[in-house]
Amino acid sequence: MELVVTKSFKLKIMRNLLIWFLSITFLSSCAKQLQLKAVHGEKILIINADDLCMNNETSNAIIEAYRNGIVTSTSAFVTFIDPVQTLKRIHNEYPDLPIGIHLNLTEGKPVLPANEIPSLVDKEGNFFSPEKIISKLSDMKIEEVRKELNAQVKLFLSSGVPIDHINCHHHIAVLYTPFHIVMREISVQYKVPMRNPVPYTIYKKMNVNSGGGGSFATKKMITYGILHPFKSIPMMKKVGPTAFIEQEKIDKEARVRMPDWFIDAFFENATVSDLNSIIKQLPEGISELMCHPGRPGEGKVLSDPDVRKNLEECHVKLGQFDLVRK
Repeated sequence: MELVVTKSFKLKIMRNLLIWFLSITFLSSCAKQLQLKAVHGEKILIINADDLCMNNETSNAIIEAYRNGIVTSTSAFVTFIDPVQTLKRIHNEYPDLPIGIHLNLTEGKPVLPANEIPSLVDKEGNFFSPEKIISKLSDMKIEEVRKELNAQVKLFLSSGVPIDHINCHHHIAVLYTPFHIVMREISVQYKVPMRNPVPYTIYKKMNVNSGGGGSFATKKMITYGILHPFKSIPMMKKVGPTAFIEQEKIDKEARVRMPDWFIDAFFENATVSDLNSIIKQLPEGISELMCHPGRPGEGKVLSDPDVRKNLEECHVKLGQFDLVRK
């Protein structure tokens, strides 16, 4: 019996082979072993708590981790309820707590009216969630991103609280590198330090007991690249480890101040054992560890006396972003 191979069958085979090839290519770019840059000196750790001003429960958890734990700074939203008054109150009560801005493109509503930034929001006027934004990135207009993020900065400054540093919710304005241009502009314009754009986990030099860790948005991008290889082709040069490292290089050329390392491994690994493991594996130089005391369990870990003892035994000094300005 003669086997008849139709044109549509051939096309289907070719398409599946192309999807397989592109998926492997995309994953390989994220799995490539990268060389660590040379940084020497004592180990200093900035422990920055994200999500201040999201709600009272989260803000209170951050304050508790600052007062009784090892948190050294925090970064605040201005896109949730009454952020200006909340910023004023917290700054007045804790004037020594450095507060940066946690720029937001992935949760809740924007500062600007939706009709001024239509490519950044859904039909209800909300930002696209991390699950949805990956498929929208190529359609989001950089000028609208610039308008919205600058509006957030101006709203923060209207509180009278000085901006200590800047970073972005879900790291999205860094993971999709065209948006990182705006982060760089803001850092330079306002002369404030910025979170390093390169997640330390991409170097594959840090292991934690629970496994995992890393950026939620990074994982979403990898998944998107596998499920939608054709749509992801134009994005390949704009996301991934090589793109992140290139942005760090451009940041340095622009004289952007930032820590040597961005430690993202504590995300989804909120145990005393894992945090102590991270501390033992810290590289030399100034590192920023991202944490979220508002998440279940993290605040307790950050206030555990065994963690502080481990910092001393590993000769790791706690610091703030003012060290980066020097």
